Amino acid sequence: MIKNYLGRRWLNNSAIQVYIKQNAAVAHSTVFQGNLYEYTVMRELSEKLQMTRLRKIGGAHDGGVDVKGYWPVDDIYWKTSSLIPSLEMTDNMKRTNSQNGFVLKPLKYRIIDHTFEPLKVLAQCKAFTKSKLSPREFRELVGTFTSLVSHNQRNKTVCIMCSPHLLTKDSLKLINNISLPMIYLRVEMLKEKADGDFDLMNSGRLVNYYENSYASTLLQDCKISEWLKLGMYQNSEIGLRK
Repeated sequence: MIKNYLGRRWLNNSAIQVYIKQNAAVAHSTVFQGNLYEYTVMRELSEKLQMTRLRKIGGAHDGGVDVKGYWPVDDIYWKTSSLIPSLEMTDNMKRTNSQNGFVLKPLKYRIIDHTFEPLKVLAQCKAFTKSKLSPREFRELVGTFTSLVSHNQRNKTVCIMCSPHLLTKDSLKLINNISLPMIYLRVEMLKEKADGDFDLMNSGRLVNYYENSYASTLLQDCKISEWLKLGMYQNSEIGLRK
């Protein structure tokens, strides 16, 4: 097993390398760039957020979903907690919180009670090179989520939007009023080097992670932000699941 982060990153680039090689003739088409971005996002979801069983769905009949998978948030919680104990006693925390008219029980309690099951992941990737995402793209994603996820699965599935740009004020306001768990990831597009190859090691990175108000309540104190800010994903030997 490769324990060095850069070594694992290089290994996980294999799918991207195969795709680039097989489609070199159309390397500057929008379809190529869109697919390449989806593979890049999958790499970051796997390495930075520890998501598993990721599948690329994108195509003419994808139903608005580009990537599906699972997210064992409990792994991040236990590994991070081994180095950063919670500052707030669990017994003193509210077991339920209200958000946008819904009463939510933070997933942390399922993790502590050992009843947590990995969240299902529905991700959409927008490889926009110049324009930022508008509220329209987020409304479409909400429609996709509600058509695919039943009401009783709402808190067991997370909706993820990915693009290379920062959120606009209008989009930020919109997603925080949405009553479903949505995460926005700013993931760079892979950069092409002077020799024509893509820089797989130093580009295509996850640079921003943002939870809407609903997701923030659901994922309260799961330590995902600490995990990312401290780069704990780079150390495969951190902690053991309890």
